Amino acid sequence: MRILLPFCRSVPERTFYQDFHQGVTEALRELGHEPIRFSFATMGEPPQEEAQALYRQIERGNFSAILDLACWGYGLSHITLVMQDGSKQPIFDVFNVPYAGMLLDQPYNQAINGIQARRLYATYPDLGHPEQMRLVFPELRLQGEIFAPPAIRPENDRSAAEWGSSRDIDVLYVGNLASDALERFWHNRASGYWHDSYNPVVCDAIADAALAQPDRSFHLNVQAALAQLGKPPPGFDFGSQLRAVECFLRVNFRYDAVVSLARSGIHMRVIGKGWDKIGLPANVELGAETDYDGFFRLAGQAKICLDASTYLDGANDRVFSYALNRAVCFTNAASYLRRAFGKNDGMRFYSMRNLSELGEQVKMLLARPNELREAGERARQAVLSSHTWRHRVGGILGAMRLGSGTMTGVLPPVPRR
Repeated sequence: MRILLPFCRSVPERTFYQDFHQGVTEALRELGHEPIRFSFATMGEPPQEEAQALYRQIERGNFSAILDLACWGYGLSHITLVMQDGSKQPIFDVFNVPYAGMLLDQPYNQAINGIQARRLYATYPDLGHPEQMRLVFPELRLQGEIFAPPAIRPENDRSAAEWGSSRDIDVLYVGNLASDALERFWHNRASGYWHDSYNPVVCDAIADAALAQPDRSFHLNVQAALAQLGKPPPGFDFGSQLRAVECFLRVNFRYDAVVSLARSGIHMRVIGKGWDKIGLPANVELGAETDYDGFFRLAGQAKICLDASTYLDGANDRVFSYALNRAVCFTNAASYLRRAFGKNDGMRFYSMRNLSELGEQVKMLLARPNELREAGERARQAVLSSHTWRHRVGGILGAMRLGSGTMTGVLPPVPRR
């Protein structure tokens, strides 16, 4: 099959986007398909010359599907063709090409609702995201939904096969800290995060539910808050409320996990902006924000990596990349990952409700270097056997019955906790 891959060339270099794009491209080739990159300048409405170039590409291309990373090619779907009866139709509908918007973040942070395609599929990195999608975009009609977290490229393994002096980071955390978002900024008009669409009552109710049950899926905490508040009026902007509260939770989860582990006395290296503002203890070595390639190099130096996530029923790319680099990852995203890794102890889990245990678990593992090394090796084998882009892309294409317009796959059930 020939698969069209939109590529936004204005995205800064050496980010996840280029690496993911390369991973999808390589996976398609490994699976025997022909990936065709269509490069476009910026997100949004394309200029006329790009529209014409895409039309020529599709007209002669006989494409079986479009895979759009992060939905950043949504503007291309706004290109219309004039039909014989004078009507205008979106370009991908004219050629009946199925379009997979590959969500790599929360649904309301990406423009899947801006894609104009009758045969539109959504791929999610978290099993709870479909419920969020229906709340935020109730009018959006999808032909199918597919669970597909980000995956790994084996080439990004920067670790040494033998543990030695090169693995000199006991515990690594990589991620920025937006300290202004540690507070409930929807109450503060002076905050750089404030927006006039926020409803403080709704935001507070969702935040309270999530902080009371930090190990419960975000969409379930939203449901609990709405059950308490009652049904909002028609047309209520859920996207702004969820975007604000998830940002608040993301920052606070990072802060709580890092600070708790730092205060346990463990030697850590924390990489990213904002951490120099909060006064971490002397056992923490701070490093500047890094690019994606630097992230892999750091992962290859680490014995243990810390993940603090709001994807409790899914996964971000970091957890798999840590495992690829033979580091044992401690994460609070225990639902899907616990099932995915099964009895493989290369992924360890902690609770935001009992962070004191996190420090004890990390200390215990660091004191057992042989066990730590063996767990790291098992983690690497687990992701290589099940979580490469070849696995992920194969799953997406397998869930789309290309040419028939029906789904063969369904999302697995979301755990109810």
